[in-house]
Amino acid sequence: MIDMSSLYNHINYQTALNNFNASSCKWSLFQDVHIEVSKGRCPICECKLDGSVSRLSNRGTTITIQPTIDHYRPKRYYGFLECEHKNYLLMCSDCNNIYKGSEFPLHHSTPTRAIDKSNLVNEKPLIVNPIYDNLLELFILVFRRTASGKEILELKPKATTGYFYEKALETIRLFGLGDCEVNRHSNDNIYNCRISILESHFGRFLAFVKALQDGDKTKALLELRLHKEDFETYGFYEFIKRKQFVVLI
Repeated sequence: MIDMSSLYNHINYQTALNNFNASSCKWSLFQDVHIEVSKGRCPICECKLDGSVSRLSNRGTTITIQPTIDHYRPKRYYGFLECEHKNYLLMCSDCNNIYKGSEFPLHHSTPTRAIDKSNLVNEKPLIVNPIYDNLLELFILVFRRTASGKEILELKPKATTGYFYEKALETIRLFGLGDCEVNRHSNDNIYNCRISILESHFGRFLAFVKALQDGDKTKALLELRLHKEDFETYGFYEFIKRKQFVVLI
C-alpha cells in the first residue's frame, strides 16, 4: 500500500486544484498528479496503472485495469463532499468500482455518520486512506503459499486489538488483500486477477526479503543493486526496509 501523504505538497497539485475550481466539479483533473505521487501504481493493491494489467469480463472480453479518482467518503452517504478535493483518492478501477464501490464502514464507537463537514472529526473510518493514515502503523506483509499452491504477497494487521486492528482488518477484507481464500471475490475473473497481482508482488520481492531474513548482506545488496529503481515504485518496499514482513514459505 502506497503512502500518498505528500500529495497536497506536490508541485503540480495547486495547478490541478486551480483547474478543478475553474471546472464544474471535474475530479478527473486530479488524476495525473495522484498518479505522479503513487509512481504509477494503485495506492491500494499496487498494480501498475499503465494499461499492462487486464482481466476477463463475464462475457469473455478483456477489461484493462484503469486509473480512476474515487470519492474516499462515497457520494451515497456524503453528498456534501462530492466536490471536496481532499475527499478524492486514486484507485485502480477494480479497487474502486468492484471492491470498494459505495461501502464506507465506520467503527462501532462512531456515534453517528456525519451529515456535514464539521462532524467528520467524530468518525472513525474502517477503510484506510493512504493520504492521511500512517500505513506502517496498520499493516505487515506476509509472503505465503495458498492452499491451491499460489505464492502471494498479502497484508495482515500489525496491531492485534483495537481500532487500528479493526481498520486494517476491514481494509484487507474489503479489498481482498489478505486471507484470500476467506476473502475471495465471488467472481472468478476478478478473484484471479487479484491473485495474479499478489503473485507478481511476491515474485518481485521474495529473493530480497529471504536474503534479509537469512542475514545474507551480500545477496541483499545484490538484489537491491539490481532492482532498487523498481522497488522504489512500491509502497511495499517501505515495509520491507523496516522489516515489517513475515515469510511463510
